[in-house]
Amino acid sequence: MTSSEIFNRRAATIAATALLGALCIAPATARAASGFGPLSGPGGCLVAPGSKSSENGTSACAAGKGLLGAKAVAVSPDGANVYVVGGIAGNSVATSFGAVVILQRDPATGAVTQTGCLSSDGTDGRDGASGACTAEPSLLGARGVAVSPDGSAVFVSSSSSASVVAFSRDPADGALTRLGCFQGTPRPGAPCGAANLLASSSSLAASADGSALYVAAPLEGAISTLDTTSNLRPPIGIVPASPSSAPATTGTSGSAATAAPPSHPALASIFRTSLAGSELLNPCIAVNGLDGVCSVGTATQGLGDLALGPDGKQLYGAAPGSEAIDVFAPEASGALSQTGCVKVDAPPGLCSAGTLMRVPTELAVSPDGKNVYAADSVNSSGPGSVDVLTRDASTGALSTSGCVEFEPKPEKPESEEESEEAEGAKASAADARCSKAPGLNDVSVVAVSGDGSSVYAIGSGSAAIFSRDAATGQLTETSCAVDDDERCTSLPTLSGVTDAAVSPDGREVYVVASKSSAVMVFGVGAAVTTGHAAATQAGTAKVSVTCPAGLHNACTGRVNLTRAVVLATKRHEHRARVRRTKLGNSAVFSIKPGRHANVQVTLTPQARRLLGSRRRLRLMAVVHAAPAAGGSGYGRHLLLRRGGL
Repeated sequence: MTSSEIFNRRAATIAATALLGALCIAPATARAASGFGPLSGPGGCLVAPGSKSSENGTSACAAGKGLLGAKAVAVSPDGANVYVVGGIAGNSVATSFGAVVILQRDPATGAVTQTGCLSSDGTDGRDGASGACTAEPSLLGARGVAVSPDGSAVFVSSSSSASVVAFSRDPADGALTRLGCFQGTPRPGAPCGAANLLASSSSLAASADGSALYVAAPLEGAISTLDTTSNLRPPIGIVPASPSSAPATTGTSGSAATAAPPSHPALASIFRTSLAGSELLNPCIAVNGLDGVCSVGTATQGLGDLALGPDGKQLYGAAPGSEAIDVFAPEASGALSQTGCVKVDAPPGLCSAGTLMRVPTELAVSPDGKNVYAADSVNSSGPGSVDVLTRDASTGALSTSGCVEFEPKPEKPESEEESEEAEGAKASAADARCSKAPGLNDVSVVAVSGDGSSVYAIGSGSAAIFSRDAATGQLTETSCAVDDDERCTSLPTLSGVTDAAVSPDGREVYVVASKSSAVMVFGVGAAVTTGHAAATQAGTAKVSVTCPAGLHNACTGRVNLTRAVVLATKRHEHRARVRRTKLGNSAVFSIKPGRHANVQVTLTPQARRLLGSRRRLRLMAVVHAAPAAGGSGYGRHLLLRRGGL
């Protein structure tokens, strides 16, 4: 779907009097839910050159250099920039590639524009595209990115380079300048110092005070700590400058002036002294202790995604190879210690039983610190689920308290035996305290809104939005988006979703997809709050639309009513096809933040004919937002009944 289809600019010429006639403005209630969905316009999506395609959901995206194989995303604490890293981890240096993409974020709308990129060879990922990006070593197979809590530094991990590179960040434009790097096995002449970093280095997390950086390595089942307490041994014959202060400057009289304060946080300072040949004796935790190099980890197979608790006292890691979520805590020495874990079928030992989990892969912690949510799935091609875990505020320990599983489309049982099996499956789910919901066809990432009221589960070709109970942490689905499921609205089919980051103001979620080589912006926006509507004799109906109070701009767009019909599956097709027909459309509405309005929708002749014969229709009411006017809502089920027709 193109941006012109989402929002017709010519509708802006509608007279204000006509608009006021279609809207009845009133204050929004505190209980009204906001919408959530992709931002329209070129600032809502960027895709690598040559990768734009309707099949991967990027046909309406603007071009973004260096996004090939996008893997991870981070937003600066001031909300001014978004950083995306990615690339290719080939079988050799010659077949590998890595890049860091610098995006400027509009604080009012959440839209992004590219301002620069750094890459391993100066190209944007296309062979021969020299000069597209600035060449920067040690980025092969870039997999993780983190911004320091004060926003002054950006860290990038790379699997093929087995490295972590630190950059100083210019807050004015987000530009990056290399500070230094550490590598697991630096080659002779490499511009990096040596450290306990491993070949699959991926997810990064910076400590709350900015003094440490944690690096996960899934293949080794390990986590490394880079911090200022680690012993840095300089190359033989080299005396490094003190990392705690800047060199004194000399005034015009020749006397030494007062030393300037450090321009980077303590963690960045160790990178400034990471000369080629230096060695950082940093601690790590790994399966089997990495044969004596690290401390021994418990249930850390495949340790990947990392999430820091809101108070910074605990670090959580998803270990899908062990079917576990690990809990770590920083010690006074700077090293991490493993304090617990939750594991499927846990044997006696450190781990407690995660009775509702299967294979947790990605994590998100609620802002109030009460819950941890995990993206979960049995396999990469099967349906997903969201695990709900309760977090102990004093110890950081986790316990499973619920989950939401994928709800298949209802099918009529072919036999009595199948009916009994279906009933047994429902009873089992009820015993497991798991609810069911559509839209969880694939759950690659989870994210929690800034106010903690919503949880988003997004995957390749599917998404689900849940309201969160602040008291219990349990989730209730409010909307979903899947192209081939008539219970949900449609969604751009991003392929290979790998990571998500929430903006500091909590309004936008930035999602990257490696197979689509794209970054897409999802945001809160206007939502239809009506569940029932009556058609008038004139062929119109009114629905209530709410604009969230936290937006900077008014919610502007249209309301469409669509009907989904499942088409017969052909012999060669694996999935059912869904045809969506527009049965109603409103004029352009504009609602101030924190308000709601009754928007009049004009029904199509087809809708009026269907109502004449069926008396009621089950439709989806969807908000299609204008550019810079919030996310396009995923829609709400609406029962339209025949009134005056």
